[in-house]
Amino acid sequence: MSSSSSSGSGPSRWLAARLSLMHGLNFVGIGFYLPFFPIWLGSKGLSDVDIGYVLATPILVRVLAASWITGLADRHIPPVLLLALLNACAAAAYFGLSRLDTLVPIALVTTLAAVALSGVVPLADILTTTQVRAGRLRDYGRVRLWGSVTFVLGNIAGGYLVARHGAWPIPLVLAGCSLMAALAALQAPPPPATAAPAGEQGAAVRGFSTTFWLAVTAAACVNATHAALYAFGSLHWRSLGFSDERIGFLWAIAVVAEIGVFLFVGSIAARGAGGLRWIIVAALAAALRFGAMALDPGFSATVGLQLLHGVSFACAHLGALAAVSALAPETRRAAAQGRLVAVGALAMGSLTVLSGYLYRLLGPGVFLAMVPVALIGAGLATLAIARLRSDTGRG
Repeated sequence: MSSSSSSGSGPSRWLAARLSLMHGLNFVGIGFYLPFFPIWLGSKGLSDVDIGYVLATPILVRVLAASWITGLADRHIPPVLLLALLNACAAAAYFGLSRLDTLVPIALVTTLAAVALSGVVPLADILTTTQVRAGRLRDYGRVRLWGSVTFVLGNIAGGYLVARHGAWPIPLVLAGCSLMAALAALQAPPPPATAAPAGEQGAAVRGFSTTFWLAVTAAACVNATHAALYAFGSLHWRSLGFSDERIGFLWAIAVVAEIGVFLFVGSIAARGAGGLRWIIVAALAAALRFGAMALDPGFSATVGLQLLHGVSFACAHLGALAAVSALAPETRRAAAQGRLVAVGALAMGSLTVLSGYLYRLLGPGVFLAMVPVALIGAGLATLAIARLRSDTGRG
């Protein structure tokens, strides 16, 4: 690795700063959207069922659109420009949303915003991991952690804004966040030019390998184990008598743990197919976390289980990026990232729906149902490693 890639050099610091700004402004809007967009929908008189349908739309859209949207960066549009255009389109959609009052128009425009945003996070990851692969950037995690930081800041700022002004500014704030993210994308460094290795063009035409799909599905399974927590964690903790302040602390400590992993072991994303081992680690952590959570262990133990988020989520994310980067053809890395998002969204959406039924039937038993999903992820990652070793041995 050249000296310019060391974390202390001026060019590397400037490169990291530009990418950090890009990630940070991508995630501040997400931090505002998740807790507060449902409040705006409710302020428009939508029923709980209507709100559920509107909020389910982005998950479905990511499954259908992410691969195609991100694949445009492989063939037609430079990824920096595409990222800026997608954020600008989302900003326009949110601005239009601020003027709507009825279900069907709101659902349609929300869908348009979701189509645009389906490519934002994977493209940002592509722009960062290509710099890591080229040796220009040492550590993906120390760049990506700023997305987690601004996510929390979006939570805090959104709560303050809604408390003071009500729900009406929410779409306008989301439009402003997306517009700032579009400007940040324009200043991001373009990916270094690389030539596909000899013989890879044929592989790109044939599609992605079985090992690639095993790795992607393994990561999707591990990430999807969080579905029950995201959907019913707060409701369950309230049923146990935890105060809202304690519930807020539990969510915050999980993000802090995530940031810590990105900060200290973020170089996992540069380890190529070796990142598959970290998907197994994340799967085992998820099995432990949600298996124990089903036992209602009390507040202090739950804090410890929330700290495992740094492993169950962050290590799975870093491992998946490393594996996808190593296993995808050079000429189709953006499309590969889109497939990672699409498969993950399909798994997350399916388990979210299933969790609704299981929570009604089993209560905290819904968390126990996540354990076999985590173990399936570990098994698939183990199989991917075995196939990779076998292919390498034959080579």
